[in-house]
Amino acid sequence: MTASRLTAEGTRFAVYVCPPADSALYRLGSEVLGYDVRARQVRPLPADVRPEWQALAGPYGFHLTLVEGFWCAAASLPAIEAEVRAAAACLSPAADVSLHAGRMEYRSGTGIGLMFGPSPHLLVLHTLLLARLAPFVTDSPFEVRLRRDPALYPAGWQRQRLALLRTPRGLDTFEPHYTLVDPCLGSAQEREALGQRLSRDFAAFLTTPMPVESVSLFVKPDGEERWQVRADIPLPAVRRELQRT
Repeated sequence: MTASRLTAEGTRFAVYVCPPADSALYRLGSEVLGYDVRARQVRPLPADVRPEWQALAGPYGFHLTLVEGFWCAAASLPAIEAEVRAAAACLSPAADVSLHAGRMEYRSGTGIGLMFGPSPHLLVLHTLLLARLAPFVTDSPFEVRLRRDPALYPAGWQRQRLALLRTPRGLDTFEPHYTLVDPCLGSAQEREALGQRLSRDFAAFLTTPMPVESVSLFVKPDGEERWQVRADIPLPAVRRELQRT
């Protein structure tokens, strides 16, 4: 991509936490988003969620971001997958990769998400993946925004992250979250009612630590509207269980 481009087209990749297809959390999240990314199927939206409210979040499917949705060369995808597998294999069998302190939160004024704190070992994995995958990035959504508005990300540390990792997010400011609705553009009453309903539906997933059993390599092929799961990579706790059986 050239620096003068204001938009970017082509293949994209991301590393996400995506629960198993048969988990209650995944089913609930996919229903709210109206897209089952694992099955690659569009689902009917709940009655209290308008289609335009999922214009940003819906095409991704239910996920929690470890590495942003960057652009890459399509031919690099096998090497990217190998790098993710190698990073996951660096964790010891004793690694505690988990999410905790869950809460429902409005994000950036229009989004509703499930916010979590990362365990130290999840933060380690996130940082390792960011560093190892940055060389494969051909363009970044944050760089696209910066080309549109050069005043964005003014802090020196944000610009340094963009130069090194192609994102101003993450590291010590890592905020793991599952986006449920974006953009929620209804009235204040509609937003409040939806937020309360989602808080009730997802309450069971916010009270106890949630182990992360695998990470998923997502891709969005050039020309496609929606994302897909390319590979699920098990983490140490799952590998231990597999070795016992």
